[in-house]
Amino acid sequence: MRKMLVVAILLGALSPAAAGASPQISIAASPNPAAVGQRVVHTVGLLGGGGLQVWVSARGFAQPGLGTLPPGAWVFECCPPQTAGTPAWHYRSATYAPAGSYRFGALAQVRGTFESSAAVGASATNVWVRIV
Repeated sequence: MRKMLVVAILLGALSPAAAGASPQISIAASPNPAAVGQRVVHTVGLLGGGGLQVWVSARGFAQPGLGTLPPGAWVFECCPPQTAGTPAWHYRSATYAPAGSYRFGALAQVRGTFESSAAVGASATNVWVRIV
């Protein structure tokens, strides 16, 4: 029991949250620009794990697939700042998302420039996707 407690304390001390650091996150979309009707693959990179959230413009894209995202679900919501105040598809992981790279696709629906965002902990980032 004492060994388990020591291991738990050490693991907690070594985690980014315990050190006061926020996990870092990135998001990219390809192709960018994309054509109407084209599948756009979003890639989310996590340097530290946590509860992952992603927002994709519902004006610009049909509901995304889960791809390699951790277990979770997409829901429609109006109108978060993470998509420049437009309707959005919002994904929230149901479990802890470990560090790594995650991919999912979404079909481009209309011409324009649309924001996709991702967040984990206090870290957030975005990408603008142009659909022509």
